Amino acid sequence: MLAALQFFELRSSYVDRELNTPYPTTIQALADIWHCTPRNVKMVLRKLSDLGWISWQPGLGRGNSSMLAFLADAQDILLEEATAQTKKGDVKGALELIDRFGESAQVKDRFLEWLSGGMGFTRTLVTDTMLDTLRFPVQRFIVTLDPASIYFAFDSHIIGHIYDTLIDYDPVTETFRPSIAHFWESSPDCSEWIIHLRKGVSFHHGREVTAEDVIYTFNRLRLNPDLYEQSWLFAGIEDIRMLDRRTVHIRLKEPNYLFLHVLSLKASSILPADLCGAGEAAFMKQPVGTGSFKLARYDDSVCILEAFSSHFRGRPHIDRVEILFLSEQDSGLLKEPDWSSVSCTEQNVYNGYMRKSAGPDAEWREVETISPGCSMLVFNRRKEGPQNSLAFRRALDLIIDRRQMIADLGENRIYPALGFRTQHGTTADLYEQIDPATEEADIYRLLEQSGYRGETVRLTTHTRHTADAQWIQRRCRDFGIHMEVHVRTAEDFCEPGFSPEYDCQLYEVVLGDDELNDLELYLQKGFFPSALEAGMLKTVTASALAVMSDPDRNSRWRRLHELESLLGQSYSVLFLLHKKSNTRFHSSIQGINLNSCGWLDFRTVWFQPHFMGENENK
Repeated sequence: MLAALQFFELRSSYVDRELNTPYPTTIQALADIWHCTPRNVKMVLRKLSDLGWISWQPGLGRGNSSMLAFLADAQDILLEEATAQTKKGDVKGALELIDRFGESAQVKDRFLEWLSGGMGFTRTLVTDTMLDTLRFPVQRFIVTLDPASIYFAFDSHIIGHIYDTLIDYDPVTETFRPSIAHFWESSPDCSEWIIHLRKGVSFHHGREVTAEDVIYTFNRLRLNPDLYEQSWLFAGIEDIRMLDRRTVHIRLKEPNYLFLHVLSLKASSILPADLCGAGEAAFMKQPVGTGSFKLARYDDSVCILEAFSSHFRGRPHIDRVEILFLSEQDSGLLKEPDWSSVSCTEQNVYNGYMRKSAGPDAEWREVETISPGCSMLVFNRRKEGPQNSLAFRRALDLIIDRRQMIADLGENRIYPALGFRTQHGTTADLYEQIDPATEEADIYRLLEQSGYRGETVRLTTHTRHTADAQWIQRRCRDFGIHMEVHVRTAEDFCEPGFSPEYDCQLYEVVLGDDELNDLELYLQKGFFPSALEAGMLKTVTASALAVMSDPDRNSRWRRLHELESLLGQSYSVLFLLHKKSNTRFHSSIQGINLNSCGWLDFRTVWFQPHFMGENENK
């Protein structure tokens, strides 16, 4: 790699020189290029000459120039080096190398064409064994692999393959299934629970799961509420103790009729007490769970998962998953993989691999669904500023014309939002009732009432919501509101909650089908608790906790709707838009499972290279 870099640096300094044509130069000129001593220059020249990339004829005697000629095409070597880097797992480094030394787009196009050939499913022979690999790019990176700190959906998806929970929840049948625990029982009021662990469940490092691991995992969250994003889930535990090696007794402070849901969440994934307890920071860089896949490698270029042969539910069919972290631009240049030999052990409603486009000859079908959630603007009520005025928040609500926003920005924006979830048949009607003739006058009246005098309103958002934030900024400018938009990456959102300098935050939530997904918004630090003023936060927290103590499901949903109404009526949150999700899939693919965010379930997919009747067709 070092020799290639030195060659690229040399060629970049003499970019106009033709191949196989000697040119005069000096040792000192080369020392300036490589920033090294004349002695080291001679060593580098010898190395590049031995590789056959250059020829070097030193000048004889004082005043005689040395002659340098390029024998190899730097762009060919660049492609070879980028390919070698990628085979080592460093696709990010390969792309950075091409961006730095590529003389035209041709090298990158050739590299991405080669990379495309390895996307999707591949089968290779490794030491007399066929290795099935799934390789695909993503336009994001993993923020954390700590279940206690889950904030983003993609993190949760990867965590779900590395770890297991005590219990699994099936949203289709709305039932709970055994996982690490094979049986559980509770008191009539759901305030006491006994969990029985399955025998023979092993962590990736070989040790069997015991009650001590369960106690360590739950105590880690409940005893450190300021450290972990998901600590709220276990704040209700009064006592947890081991009855024997495979039995855990849990006593809660209050009845919790959603406790089985709590135990099934990714945040409740069981950790090995010996490894995590010995050094948490080091452990989370290479975590060990009981999941169907082991983490083989994780850095800023790639995440590699390998099948865990000793998984208690059986080994996955696929051997290896390689997730490449690419920019949106680079990822969009890759060709669509061939999925014609892909199948799945479990059937699902949606199939396939999400892509923006497909080849003209491909047999592609498309499913369009409404994403379960919405985008929203949340005001920081703990900071002084115009956003603390109810009149100002109401004015902003009128300024943000959701229908116009959809018309102007298009793409996957589909409905104005009245709440977290879509309300079929009412969304459009309510927004049509606003009288355009009086709306502008109402906005100026509310701004005057709020006492707004041109202060800067600072809005922060994630990169993928930049267009929405800038649209709001332009609308505010039309009414004399000075708004600054600060776009932050996922890394910037690692710390939950509002940064003190921002007045409002634009983000999107994706919700599941059970009540805990909604409760998370009110009780997890990264959402509303960090934005609401003290009085409302106290009310919201008490009301949210009361939901878990309610034995009636309909009553729980009614309480959640009342909480949502409280946010809306106070304009503490402006619900913005619902969005659609388009999933494309090849007609030959059978039952590739996708979750609500469109991510592929690696545990059920398999490679099917041969089909019944294929020989007759030849």
